Amino acid sequence: MATDAEIRAKGFLYIPKQKYLQKPFNLPVAPVPPPASGGITNTNAFNNSGGSGGSGGGALQVGDPMLNFDNYYNYTGNKYMQNQDTPNVDDLYQSKLDKTFMGFPSYKQQDPIGPFTPYSQPMDMDDPAASIENIIASRNLPLEQTKAGKIQSRVQNMGKGIKNLMGMLPTPGNFLSKLGSFNSLSPADQLFIKTNTGYTGPTVFGENSMGNKDPFGMNVESAFGNYAEGVRDNFSQLQDTLTNKDRGAVTFNEVTGMFEGEDADEVNKKTTMIRKKFLFRKKQIDQQNKNQRDLDKKAAIEAKQAAIEAKQAAIREKEYASQGKSDPNDQSRTGSSGRRPGSGSGPTTQDSQSKGDPSAGQTGGYSYDSGGREGFGYGLKEGGRAGYFFGGRVNY
Repeated sequence: MATDAEIRAKGFLYIPKQKYLQKPFNLPVAPVPPPASGGITNTNAFNNSGGSGGSGGGALQVGDPMLNFDNYYNYTGNKYMQNQDTPNVDDLYQSKLDKTFMGFPSYKQQDPIGPFTPYSQPMDMDDPAASIENIIASRNLPLEQTKAGKIQSRVQNMGKGIKNLMGMLPTPGNFLSKLGSFNSLSPADQLFIKTNTGYTGPTVFGENSMGNKDPFGMNVESAFGNYAEGVRDNFSQLQDTLTNKDRGAVTFNEVTGMFEGEDADEVNKKTTMIRKKFLFRKKQIDQQNKNQRDLDKKAAIEAKQAAIEAKQAAIREKEYASQGKSDPNDQSRTGSSGRRPGSGSGPTTQDSQSKGDPSAGQTGGYSYDSGGREGFGYGLKEGGRAGYFFGGRVNY
């Protein structure tokens, strides 16, 4: 496992420290340079594959590390992750304490003899663990940004703005997807394409001039195509070729990617590249399935959280309504104050007859809640004249 220092020395500056990662980060394996003689070694690599040989030059060879999906995805997937925000890690208490800007700490612990007063905590003075120092040490004191941290935040916000602006501009690598219908694809397909983008090494056919192809020459970003769907179709074709074509007494093992049976060695030699491609695509299908499971799990968690928040909001609303008040957390009533009309806790107004004045005449009497008007009365400011939008006078 690479150390944090080794990771940063290789230029991966945005990878969280190893101790915060669920799985250790491994440095990607660089492609092996082509043989000095050039060209693709004659291995009958594309026998029965429906393709043709490479174009020579820097084409990938059989046995090249990048023809292994794990190595390829370790490069493209990590490249994608470097450009993602990591709030779950960045917001960790210790992560903030470890954060620095130009050699100065970005966060510091708030003074405990302030809002937090351990003196008010009940303690057994005969217990050494009850000392103020131990109480403070046992708590994660609230953090606050230092001056350096505030400057760092402003710099990062400016950088994000520039990055978002640049991301809207087409580049040789993303031009086609900007013109295409990428946003209409399923979230799982979008994620798969994003995490497979960024490989700029050669393909089995030669140079990858646009940096837009995977090691087997398939376009990752396309104006109207769907790379994720293309991988699924290609896997089905390879599976059919390797399992259904009559090759005598041999059978294809999809788990190992090898032919088994009499004369299996000879058949394996003739199908080296197509079997490599099959295993590569098979692992891509596994990755697609994992992405879908992860997205489904995330959606379920978000739906559950939304239901909990809605239930809590309903309870709060009912509780405040029983008190004749509005929920202060309800954003639709921001700035409102007072009570609900008819809550019974406010003043009422009566006519003269209701007050017992004999000169009032036979008006029938009336009384009403003067605390507000239905619909918006309890949104009026406390004291002073109501604004225009609450039925008050217009200011000239």
